[in-house]
Amino acid sequence: MLDKLEKFFHTAFTTTYNAKDHTRYWFTTEDGTTFGIMKSALSDVELNLLTTLFQLIENHTNSQHQSTIQQKWFEFLFNDAKELPFLQDIKNLRFFYFYLKQPIDDINNFKEAITGVIGQPILLMIDERQGIIIDEKPQVMFDKESFNQLSDTLMSDFFVQIYSYIGQLHTADQGVKDKFHYEYKCFKAIHRYANREQSMTFYEAFPLLLIDSPSYVQKDILSNLLAESLQAQEMLQTIQVFLQCNLNASLTAKKLYIHRNSLQYRLDKFIENTGIDIRSFTNAAFVSLAMLLLKSENY
Repeated sequence: MLDKLEKFFHTAFTTTYNAKDHTRYWFTTEDGTTFGIMKSALSDVELNLLTTLFQLIENHTNSQHQSTIQQKWFEFLFNDAKELPFLQDIKNLRFFYFYLKQPIDDINNFKEAITGVIGQPILLMIDERQGIIIDEKPQVMFDKESFNQLSDTLMSDFFVQIYSYIGQLHTADQGVKDKFHYEYKCFKAIHRYANREQSMTFYEAFPLLLIDSPSYVQKDILSNLLAESLQAQEMLQTIQVFLQCNLNASLTAKKLYIHRNSLQYRLDKFIENTGIDIRSFTNAAFVSLAMLLLKSENY
């Protein structure tokens, strides 16, 4: 296979790995062989094909242009740093993952445009085409419509196609690093295989994972906030009946022998705790699948 790639790409191909050479995409084969191909020699279709066949080595670069907090986040997420990069008063986090069809030269203005919607996000560029946005003060329920408008603005201002993936609401603790890597791996799989949309939430992507990458679907991928909420028997029963009643609040309250206002209080509490508006079909479908996953792995 590598012989054929070398014949096809000629001098753009090399097996001499250089981590500081950012002009190439670097890949690893199943037997551990590393090779690189000049970025300028690859089309989007060819890059997608190669990332399907081989493991892409991503350049997590800590450049001198990064702020202290960006460096701390890089060290925490991608290296062995144990120190939490966020303040103690930060309770929850949300990660956004984005892929650019073309590189952006003006990263500072790019971040300013994002700040207008998300507040004061931390922007980490993994390489010239993909990055992560860390929201340390996330909305409980994320407004996807606003994010779609942001994507439209970025496309018109920077002349770049952007694909965005919106992560779950996570507890801000030491375990958020593992949750990040679970989500990141899954969104890379979705971006690689699925029909790409301008933006997609984790809840929308979850059924696609079951089809395209079922080995990734494990309970550890779920936010602890969701798993903990469903451990409470009263809440679990409420959500189960609500789903069985096809999201019909009146019928659910009747079957649970409670007032509709009491049901609404429980649903609001679930939304507040998890960041998942279970009253929408997409989110309800995700919660239903998540409950089955939690139940199967607990046996």
